[in-house]
Amino acid sequence: MVVFAALLLGAACTRSGASGGSSAGTPEQIYAAGPTVQEVRSTLGSETWWPATPSFRIRPLGLPTMSEAVRFGITQHYVHVGTSELLIADYSVYNTSAAATTLFNNIQKSVSTVTGPRAGDQAIYFGNRSPTDTALYDTSAIVRVGQVLIGVDLTKGQGFADVNTMGRLANKLVSRLKSALAGKVKPSPLPSTDRGLLLPLGTDVTLAAAVRLPIEAAAELLGASSPQDVTDSFTKVDVKDFLFGDYALNADLNMEVRAIVFSFSSPSDAAGWIDLAIGTANLDASGVASGYASSIGEYYAFILAGSHVGMLFCNSLSPYEAASRACETPIGRLIGSWQTRLA
Repeated sequence: MVVFAALLLGAACTRSGASGGSSAGTPEQIYAAGPTVQEVRSTLGSETWWPATPSFRIRPLGLPTMSEAVRFGITQHYVHVGTSELLIADYSVYNTSAAATTLFNNIQKSVSTVTGPRAGDQAIYFGNRSPTDTALYDTSAIVRVGQVLIGVDLTKGQGFADVNTMGRLANKLVSRLKSALAGKVKPSPLPSTDRGLLLPLGTDVTLAAAVRLPIEAAAELLGASSPQDVTDSFTKVDVKDFLFGDYALNADLNMEVRAIVFSFSSPSDAAGWIDLAIGTANLDASGVASGYASSIGEYYAFILAGSHVGMLFCNSLSPYEAASRACETPIGRLIGSWQTRLA
């Protein structure tokens, strides 16, 4: 997250010991509490806000740098197609309300806030613009609801966002969170057919979370220069969503392994799409293209397996660090066993 993550790291300067406290929901409930695309579009007044892939800070993923006061965290991302603007909604669930309150108060003391709408148990609003060549105006809201801190970042190229807009976003997120915790907004369980497409059980990775995502999120995942063209390449062969699995690399828990499965109606559709995406000439004899992308610092693999296309990525949780060499051997082992499973 642009500002909220930095504030969390700065304010949570000590790692507290284990503590009790009531549950503030499961990861499935917190994920279900995220804003819908239509809510984002209606609040921000544009139909060109698209969903992107979420992030799951669920142990053991990120364990070496995760505060013991945090149970888990989930971040939802949205991109404004045609701009470099982003909306990020981050949920950090603490062991107790007292721990969440302490961190909220520490953050409040460290930033220059502006008056904004009330939301949740506590709410603050502030803006930031870092002195870099690509810096946008970043407007943030942080809201506490019991044991949960919700951080909202909205970046814009034309000045800070209106605080009332941030307040509307904050209150929508609070309402959805309360509904999810009360069982009114229900998580969608992963079908058994999808569970059969996840990476095979072994000793290389540990699953943090797996969800189905709308096909629009693939545009961000693939780094597409033309998101609509990517979406059209799927919808014309009737692919409307995809399976996304988020894993911890057991050899280095600060490395994240992402596994993506696109399921097509036929092997020919799958082969046609991967030819369009990377060219079948780039696949080896077994139908795999893999390597290391130095420009973005991550390991990757494209896998053709019958009517499925699988994609593997191994990257650092930090956007400022490249993936470690610890990714190499596990990714190599996973490719073959996963391809067999998908086929």
